[in-house]
Amino acid sequence: MRGWQKTYYFGMLLAIILSVIGELIWLPDPIRLGNGFYWLDGLDFFAFIIVLVPLCWIVGALLNIFSARGYHVQLGGAGNKQVSVIQSRWRVWRSGAVCVSGALAVIAIITVPKQIEYSVGSLGIVWLLVFVDLFFSERAWRKLPTQSLTFFLGILCILAFLFWPTAYLVTYPGVTMNMNRYAAVNGGGVHGETSGVLVFERPAFPVDWVYAKLFPHYTFEPIEKLGVSLGVYNQQSQSMKADANAAGSAIAFQKLGLGKGITSDGVLLTAIEQSSPVQGILQVGDVIEQLNSRLVSKLQDLTDSMSVVKPGDPVDVLVRRGSKRLMLKTGTRRSTDNPSRAVFGVQVSEDLQYDIPEKVIYHNYLLHEGGPSHGAMLALTLIDQLTPSGVTYRNRVAGTGTIGQNGVVGPVGAVEQKAYTVNRAGADVFFVPVENEADARKGAPELQIVPVRSLDDILKWLRAHPK
Repeated sequence: MRGWQKTYYFGMLLAIILSVIGELIWLPDPIRLGNGFYWLDGLDFFAFIIVLVPLCWIVGALLNIFSARGYHVQLGGAGNKQVSVIQSRWRVWRSGAVCVSGALAVIAIITVPKQIEYSVGSLGIVWLLVFVDLFFSERAWRKLPTQSLTFFLGILCILAFLFWPTAYLVTYPGVTMNMNRYAAVNGGGVHGETSGVLVFERPAFPVDWVYAKLFPHYTFEPIEKLGVSLGVYNQQSQSMKADANAAGSAIAFQKLGLGKGITSDGVLLTAIEQSSPVQGILQVGDVIEQLNSRLVSKLQDLTDSMSVVKPGDPVDVLVRRGSKRLMLKTGTRRSTDNPSRAVFGVQVSEDLQYDIPEKVIYHNYLLHEGGPSHGAMLALTLIDQLTPSGVTYRNRVAGTGTIGQNGVVGPVGAVEQKAYTVNRAGADVFFVPVENEADARKGAPELQIVPVRSLDDILKWLRAHPK
């Protein structure tokens, strides 16, 4: 095996090693590098290490091009000399294609590291071109290129084992996040250590069942339980992350007397059923502000207003549509759950407004794709930053939970894995929503777990337990 071939195969081996490291990236999480520098902070650079794979292939292609300059087929005769030149040029073209595609892959990895599909797609193209180069190079001296074909099939089997998506979703331990690095408010300072926690949830690959035998707290569930496609699920998670940032910030300022917090100015229509009597009258995105002259500012107001309406009766609805307010008349129908109750046949949510009087800067971590579960810890962190002496009282604090109006802490998922992750990282206390206490204790029974219903519960516990 020549040097350029060894370089090609080394790049493939490196890709497999980096793939396994990526799937087990959570293992070194307890490592702390310097003052408050978590393992997660270094992972932003991990994506750039992947460029070593296409760089190896580029080096192998260049070595092959240089060796082709002295390439000759010793068959004798002018005709065979011409064949030698053609084969040499074809060899250069193949390796040149590897160089060009490899360079494009390097650019894709460096410029859009968060778009993993671009990196994977570009690497896949280079990998195929590398095997084309190996295949035809071996054909030049062997009728059946068994070596390159064997490697090709072997690599395919390994990749299928590592990345073939199954019908299951896997959830497994993740990494802690220094909330003071994640969010910083103007005029604030770092006083205590507060940590959020991220866990991994993705389509399960065959290798995950092996990991589940080696490491604790891997759980699997059918993907169809999501109720939506993975693409929609990811979009929803990203939207919830933005909402959690806004909610956590607004509540923090409210607790400090610097804003109104989270308010609701109406009920937002998020979906309209096909059989709904409001079709063609109301639109998704409309905000209901009044119903039969009764003010509607939150979901309970809409429920109370509809409770006096009989199924089939028309109602007058004042909606905000963009910058306009429209008074519309629409019908109602019987509820499928309760025939005596009138409904519109729509899906709604509160039209929340967030009062954030000071600018908060967020760090966009590579692994923090979405989700609402950092909301409560974000609020605590910003309060700690804006309180001169801090509010953690020297406790190493970790927590999870959504944040809602008036600082209510709501339940989240994967708390078993989160508790295990937090315990590995050495936190003094882990705050969880009361609904998630049992799962948290399952993940880390020896950890000090404090169930809470609100942000006030967290602040009260910290004042009562200084270190």
